[in-house]
Amino acid sequence: MVLALNHPLSPPALHIHRAKVSRFCGVPSRQIRVSATVASDTAAASGYIPAAPILLPEGPWTPIPGGVTAAQGFKAAGIYGGLRAKGEKPDLSLVECEVDAVVAGTFTTNIVAAAPVIYSKNVLDTSTTARAVLTNAGQANAATGDAGYQDAIECANALAELLLVRPEDVLLQSTGVIGQRIKKEALLNSLPRLVASLSPTVEGANSAAIAITTTDLVSKSIAVETEVGGVRVRVGGMAKGSGMINPNMATMLGVVTTDALVASSTWRDMVRTSVNRSFNQITVDGDTSTNDCIFALASGLSGSNHISSVKSNEALQLQACLDAVMQGLAKSIAWDGEGATCLIEVIVTGASEEAAAAKMAHSVASSSLVK
Repeated sequence: MVLALNHPLSPPALHIHRAKVSRFCGVPSRQIRVSATVASDTAAASGYIPAAPILLPEGPWTPIPGGVTAAQGFKAAGIYGGLRAKGEKPDLSLVECEVDAVVAGTFTTNIVAAAPVIYSKNVLDTSTTARAVLTNAGQANAATGDAGYQDAIECANALAELLLVRPEDVLLQSTGVIGQRIKKEALLNSLPRLVASLSPTVEGANSAAIAITTTDLVSKSIAVETEVGGVRVRVGGMAKGSGMINPNMATMLGVVTTDALVASSTWRDMVRTSVNRSFNQITVDGDTSTNDCIFALASGLSGSNHISSVKSNEALQLQACLDAVMQGLAKSIAWDGEGATCLIEVIVTGASEEAAAAKMAHSVASSSLVK
């Protein structure tokens, strides 16, 4: 369990108390930094916000550049489409896979779910693969009723037409002001530029990571390389979030990619486990949101053996790597918590099971008295 605290320290300081279950290891947050540049339709959009520190647990993996485009088969882009209330920071993000990627998703537990959450849930109820994740910043498209849901459908259909894929191959994420519908005309007019900007480069990944941010002070992007069954496999991801952060998915969005070859049911189990060990183990302010979701796509292009059981050695190797990437992103979110100057990690030892340890850690991390 990781929490961020408001604390009158100047300059901002990091304190990690190693007190958490499983493999959530602490790394000084100011120690490793990577630059973030925006590869949109112009070259002038770099440097809107810096990149978060890389807070990966130690393990048999190597940090590499690339974020969501590090794995084979993925491209990404982030551009300014005119959706933000002010400024010209990129506000449209797209991650695309060149093949049908096995997909898994987890969503907010808030009963007031935004239109893109409902739409994407419906897609994943009937489909095991996806080709693209479209994210907009500026409007959350939450509490917008049937009109907001229709907006989501029209945006997915328009992107699918440009990518020459089925509408159900497109997943949606939105972040921004609750109660506001998407600036649909601006989004639809920007889609051709967004698709044209897709790139398998580090710049493409970084631009996408910046485009999904709202109140974030830093972008969050991570990628690692490891061996799964003796074959080199890559796992990368990006996330956003700094306020309304509490376990059980709170206001945060994320996209994770890998080139591992894994069965749909196995991948969904693995992603659910990793989310419970990462994004569901952080808290900043105790508030949950309407739009939270994580999508994880596996292209299968690494040449690794097909993973069809969570108990296989290959699955355990991939699970550990997936845990590390999601934990690294989750720590970056807590590190960037609104008004926070301390990052504290709680480790519980001696518990009878992982769930019991997580409950104890949460009790400590969410305590106002402790904070």
